[in-house]
Amino acid sequence: CGFANSKSERFHKVPYTILIFFSILVAIILRAYHQDLGFSLYPGIKFTACSESCQGDQAVYRISFALTLFFAFHAFLIGFAPFGFGRELHTSYFGVKVILFIGMVIGVFYIAPERMDEFADASRVISLLFLVFQTVAIIDYAYTLHFWMIDKNDPTWDIANLAMCGLMYAGSITIVGLLFHWFADGPSCGVEKFVLSMTIIVPFIFSVLSITEICPHGALFPSAAITGYVVYIAYTAMLSSPKTECNIFLERGETTNNWELVVGIFIAAASVTFTTWNVGASSSKLFGIRDSEEDEKRKALTANQDDNKKDLDNAVDLGNDDDEEEEVEVSEEAAAKMWTDALVFHLLMTIASMYACMLLTSWSTDNYSSNIERYSSAESFWVKVCSQWLIMILYTWTLLAPTLFPDRDFS
Repeated sequence: CGFANSKSERFHKVPYTILIFFSILVAIILRAYHQDLGFSLYPGIKFTACSESCQGDQAVYRISFALTLFFAFHAFLIGFAPFGFGRELHTSYFGVKVILFIGMVIGVFYIAPERMDEFADASRVISLLFLVFQTVAIIDYAYTLHFWMIDKNDPTWDIANLAMCGLMYAGSITIVGLLFHWFADGPSCGVEKFVLSMTIIVPFIFSVLSITEICPHGALFPSAAITGYVVYIAYTAMLSSPKTECNIFLERGETTNNWELVVGIFIAAASVTFTTWNVGASSSKLFGIRDSEEDEKRKALTANQDDNKKDLDNAVDLGNDDDEEEEVEVSEEAAAKMWTDALVFHLLMTIASMYACMLLTSWSTDNYSSNIERYSSAESFWVKVCSQWLIMILYTWTLLAPTLFPDRDFS
């Protein structure tokens, strides 16, 4: 926590990311731990802390609800409290906040299960907003990584760029072929065949567009990265298919061994945490409220050049007055950006906490009779398919929008 306080605004988000990471780990462990929590004082005398509320999806609901309240409370205070207090709340007192959060987690386990079911229903709707932010962040990072390699002006990085593109396309084609074999081999798997076909057709279209004169701003690397992510979403959607004749992996939910469970816990927790960190850290870029460091440097250099062109006779009097006004203006602008960045970050973390609730419960209700029904449902299948279509549409839009609307600035 002290490390975060001594660093930049980006590092102030590290403790919150660590908090959500371990909260998700605890939620997954409690979801798989189908026993009462308690301890025995003497033989025959047992103290039980909680029973049904600590098991299955109810445990995930409650920890996610505590995370949602925690970040929503931060967003509320930052939004309505004075700037100084809001900034201190965002960047300090992490030890106290962890203790309060633990108390919140304990308290939510005493809430009636019916109220938690209502929270799950709300999360199922609001989590769709997080999918939108996540989609924009993934596209943004694909472009950012591509231009980072191009700006190196080194043939080695150009070769690495092309090599990664080739690997991502080769891996995507191989995986789609396996998905057709595993999930679209039956006569009643028409929907699965259509989804997998679109997984091939649409990426092929936007990959070709990205290297043609129609989209001069396009690039192959972002297209390859989005293709790989689209194929990954298709794979998770196929795993959620409830059709036994189409999903040959349905029975694996009953035979998962301990090693697969441990690996699955860390992969699920790391994926949610990584997504939350990326979206939260790039919240300012998503909303266009922060200039990049390069832009700030260019503005500073331009201002210095303009100052050098002033007459020497007016430099002493007028120049000093202009500098003082500029310092006050920059200070107010920086404060506004810091306030907005902190507010947007906590709002996104609030939505991410609700998204984690749905991700860890496979977007389904807790009214299931077996693990097969739990991890394979029409709800989970269509949410993942719609998120796949969303990212394909948004990325295609980033390619075509500058060409369709040349008078608008999309930089």
